[in-house]
Amino acid sequence: MDHPTPTSPLVTAAHCANLRHKGMYVMAEPDPNESRFFDAYDATAYWCTSTRRPIGPDGHIVHLDSCKPGRGCCEH
Repeated sequence: MDHPTPTSPLVTAAHCANLRHKGMYVMAEPDPNESRFFDAYDATAYWCTSTRRPIGPDGHIVHLDSCKPGRGCCEH
């Protein structure tokens, strides 16, 4: 079975290739007529595909702000 690559408007090429959140696995198109509400607080739960946990291989929290080049475990 061929699986699509998970994508996200949150996780971009500027982030670690192992960064994931469950919204990446929803294969639905957004409704263009729906007004979108974005909360300033990011409550998204992230995990690393290397550890399969919210803690990276380096023992630090997995998050958009920290899973970027410069972090020792970051893969591109």
